[in-house]
Amino acid sequence: MVLRSMLAVGWSLMLVIGLCAPVSVSAAPYIDTVTVTYPDGSTTLVRNEDHIITNGNILLKPSYIIGVLPFIVPGKGIWWDDSRKTLIFAFTDADDYIKEKMSIKIGEKQFKDQDDIYELRQEAVVENGRVYLPVRGIAEAYGHEVRYTKRNGMTEIVIRK
Repeated sequence: MVLRSMLAVGWSLMLVIGLCAPVSVSAAPYIDTVTVTYPDGSTTLVRNEDHIITNGNILLKPSYIIGVLPFIVPGKGIWWDDSRKTLIFAFTDADDYIKEKMSIKIGEKQFKDQDDIYELRQEAVVENGRVYLPVRGIAEAYGHEVRYTKRNGMTEIVIRK
């Protein structure tokens, strides 16, 4: 009987100590899955490290922006100019020369397409050494309609002409 009482007290103390002890939990922040449907009807799943959410806006890595541009970006046609802190998208002209077409400077709420300047609501950013661009602003500047649908942990971005 004494043994049973001692065991009950011991278990009770372990339970109380266990409930009161600080617990260290390490978990990555929850990031929604994002898909993008482009004007040509193609759809792509955006990997978690390829998008960020800043000020309520979804920003994507440059390779996901190519589908909304009104020109063809050749292989190796995305360049980083470190001296200007600018990302450059190239195109191939009629003589098959690769030339600068579009540029977007980090931290500015605009981008340049040759001689035209387009205003953006969200600037391009660099986070952890990666460039992220505002898909909505760039798509709308080129005349596309952008719709977001969010449900069940999934965000779908549909871009239409």
